[in-house]
Amino acid sequence: MADRYAIKGYAESLDGPVTLYESDSYDDCARWQSLYTRFGDWGGYDVLALFEIAPDQSTLMIHLTDSPIITWERESA
Repeated sequence: MADRYAIKGYAESLDGPVTLYESDSYDDCARWQSLYTRFGDWGGYDVLALFEIAPDQSTLMIHLTDSPIITWERESA
């Protein structure tokens, strides 16, 4: 089974990250991130992070064991 990808959102007001999007395609995740943040509205998140999820890993807990492939940070106003 192929790896999956998940984008998690991080905000100072939350205890931990929130899974915002999952896909079997890296390109789908990159496209989703671009559309999600295109007007400067990050939905209250300060950082978005893309993780690669192996078939035996949990999407909910991946941030505790692995580093993200890429992160996007919202620019300060």
